[in-house]
Formats: sequence, C-alpha cells, structure tokens
Amino acid sequence: MASTGKETRALAAEEPAQEEKKVKVKIPRTKENSADVYVSVNDRSWLIQRGVEVEVPECVAEVLQHQEDMLEEAYLFDESVKS
Repeated sequence: MASTGKETRALAAEEPAQEEKKVKVKIPRTKENSADVYVSVNDRSWLIQRGVEVEVPECVAEVLQHQEDMLEEAYLFDESVKS
C-alpha cells in the first residue's frame, strides 16, 4: 500500500533523533556587510550573527562554504570578463 506524505512525516517524527555533528564557524563582519546571515537546510533555519563564533550543524557549515566558493567563482568570472 502506498503511503502519503503525512504518514511518512509521522513515522519520521517517531524515530529517535540522531545527534548531528556540530562545527564552529565565525562569519567575519566587514564594513560592507555586518548583517546576520540566514541559512536554511531542509525546512530548518538558522540566523547566524557575524563576528561571533557559533556552533552549527555540519550541513550549515557546508552551505556557508558553498556560498564562499560561488562568490569566489563569480569574482573570478567578473575579472576575466573585464580583461
């Protein structure tokens, strides 16, 4: 018998929560940007204050790393187009 999304969510809620690995991150505050950083992963959200070291789940640190990687890619592309 096929299960509906509601049944799947109910079963997932009954399973014991696994402990997520946490890592420390610190997002620098700059003149240009001192606003908090919003991160969302699989319907969960975090608002991370800049300039403060915080512990976040590993998935959040991964999202932040991907953001930095893509900003670097965009910068390099922009520089190559200007030349």
